[in-house]
Amino acid sequence: MSDARVLAEQQIWAAVTEGAKNQAFNCTNGDVFTWKSLWKVLCEVFDVGFVACEESDEKFDWLGMMKGKGKMWDEIVEKYELLETKIEDITCFEALNVVLNYRFQHFCSMIKSREFGFLGYADTLKSIQMWVGRLGAMKMIPRR
Repeated sequence: MSDARVLAEQQIWAAVTEGAKNQAFNCTNGDVFTWKSLWKVLCEVFDVGFVACEESDEKFDWLGMMKGKGKMWDEIVEKYELLETKIEDITCFEALNVVLNYRFQHFCSMIKSREFGFLGYADTLKSIQMWVGRLGAMKMIPRR
């Protein structure tokens, strides 16, 4: 995961740091993140019950599940007086299908960035809580 603040900080650092010129750097928050750890945090943020589930080899089709749910999102927008948006303008279920159905553990290292002097980081789970709060304050998603 890459918090937008860490990404911006790294881009500025790379632009003004002579030793970073013409280098390619990964950018993540610098902690260990698994998608499995996300669901409990989201349940806490939205004040809904968490139900643990067993992992399986069967792919879950987010795109198929969300097909035709635009009307439901429109009702949520109206009920919570959110900024008028269409579900397809604020989501990408195709991308979610890809990242949540990897059949291997994906790791990304910040070692090169650190060796060159960039030390920015963020706690991913706290970052998610903060960004969800900001989206709620902006009336993009319902607040609890």
